[in-house]
Amino acid sequence: MRMRKKKNLASRMEACGALIVSDPVAEKGRWRARKPEAANLRLELGCGKGRFTAETAAANPEDLYVAVERVPDAMVIAMERCRALGLTNVFFIDGDAAALDEYFAPGEVDLIYINFCDPWPSVKHSRRRLTHEGFLRGYRRVLQNSGEIHFKTDNHDLFEWSLFQFPKAGFALSEVTRNLHEHGVQGVMTDYEEKFHALGTPINRCVGTMGPLPDVPLVEGVARRLPGWEVRLVTAQDAALVLALFQSDPDFFALNPPQPTLESIQEDLTNLPPRCAMEQKHYLALWRDGAPQAVLDLVEGYPRERTLFVGLFFLAPALRRQGTGREIMDAALQAAGDAGMDSARLACLTNNPAGHAFWRALGFGDLREGHLIGESSAPVWIMERLV
Repeated sequence: MRMRKKKNLASRMEACGALIVSDPVAEKGRWRARKPEAANLRLELGCGKGRFTAETAAANPEDLYVAVERVPDAMVIAMERCRALGLTNVFFIDGDAAALDEYFAPGEVDLIYINFCDPWPSVKHSRRRLTHEGFLRGYRRVLQNSGEIHFKTDNHDLFEWSLFQFPKAGFALSEVTRNLHEHGVQGVMTDYEEKFHALGTPINRCVGTMGPLPDVPLVEGVARRLPGWEVRLVTAQDAALVLALFQSDPDFFALNPPQPTLESIQEDLTNLPPRCAMEQKHYLALWRDGAPQAVLDLVEGYPRERTLFVGLFFLAPALRRQGTGREIMDAALQAAGDAGMDSARLACLTNNPAGHAFWRALGFGDLREGHLIGESSAPVWIMERLV
């Protein structure tokens, strides 16, 4: 439901100016300077009208609270509540949960609250759920070791789905309940929570405590995330079929000749960047209907120990512009995180603007221009992103 616009919003926001942080990026690593004696820094994602924020901050004056909210019409009510209580230990960010690592330094946050977030019920929108594994891994970048996430929702399906997401991101579950207030009200309620509790709707809650990430081998991780594909290392016996796949799009290799041959594919199976060993290399084919439809050349730990290098990604022309390329690369990047990587890097030919746009859409940014091998080879964009 879209919130109705508040009257005099600008003047009301201005009156609460002491509570809003206009440049949260500048506060990164410095939040505790706002309350040097703070025992903990607690962060709430999507505070809404702020009943939970205000009452929890009032009950725990020894802690520093930061609330993130994207809807100013809701946030102004939250700020007015805190101002009315005279609270000096709570501040607000008009921002996005996806940008937390821009606002907070690693380990700066002790606890994160996620209360009644949008369930995004459509499967195709599942990545937008704040308890999706991708978001949970992002929270790891700002949480201290053993930091906690407290999650509440009235949505049964979202809760059950989330219980599988937390362990995949290295969070141990505790205090799992599917009817939090069964024997009386527990803790501080949100306005939304009180309304639905009064209607008899059970409230679900759990706590996730950050531990080590699960160590899943890269190839296994890719295969787990692409159940509709057969994912395996290319062998010498597969070279002819891989060559046929490459020959389905000669224009791809015309950008950086020569055209592939059986001999060049055999060489590619063992080609490595400098100072790398064969156990770091994964030359993968993704198969359907008895034939390879995509090829990925991945090298773990290059050029840095926790960086995945993408040497090649080739997708059958018939499968392009359908979201398949993004699906495959999303799986590879998430599997890199499972395997302990924290970033991915690649080299995109500067004469390949379509490829450059594809990688940019996947979140890769340009580091610099360079060359594949030495100064005489084809010029490239060196691109990188976090995983």
